[in-house]
Amino acid sequence: MDWIQDPWVAALTVFLAGMFLVTEFLVKARGLAGLAGVALLFLYAWVQTPSFHTWSLGLLLIGLALVILDGKLIQDGTTAGIGVLMMLVGLVLPTGDFLTGSLVGIMWILGLMAGFLSLKILPRRPVWDKVVLKDSLTRERGYSSVNARFLELIDREGETLTDLRPSGVISVDGERFSCTSGGAWVKKGTRVRVISVDGTRILVEPLQEDHAG
Repeated sequence: MDWIQDPWVAALTVFLAGMFLVTEFLVKARGLAGLAGVALLFLYAWVQTPSFHTWSLGLLLIGLALVILDGKLIQDGTTAGIGVLMMLVGLVLPTGDFLTGSLVGIMWILGLMAGFLSLKILPRRPVWDKVVLKDSLTRERGYSSVNARFLELIDREGETLTDLRPSGVISVDGERFSCTSGGAWVKKGTRVRVISVDGTRILVEPLQEDHAG
């Protein structure tokens, strides 16, 4: 059983533990990924005995508790991030060797990154769907409200408050809007009509040709 104490075996154990823990945090894994991650962490602790000191085990357990707390209750990622860093310290320092510690640390980070691949094959947790949906709806509401307001300007008349060279400012029913004449120079005080709206770009044309320059 000497092979289980090999640095590469320890590093692979840490890699898989990190991957399973992130998987449990992101997707609906029914707790199986979390159990696998915890089991692998305890296997790593057993491999490192007696170099795995009490304080290292404490960092590992506290960090794990923070990750679980974030995943089940808080769900903002901050607490989990602190827990992950504490676990990194608890995993690396007991190795007592720079090369082994570096290998374990790198494999832990790679394992955490690999856990995000689970989003491609398993359904994500509802909390992430809510966050994405909320952001999407917020952007959609903002986009729609702005465009609806500007689209109402089509065919309405106003007056230029500045020279349009070709961009400038017009007033429509007492409201100021930035606009463009599409290339023509239109003098200040000219009556214009809104002919099109593209997003927030308002295109106008003068009502009287003799005001265009």
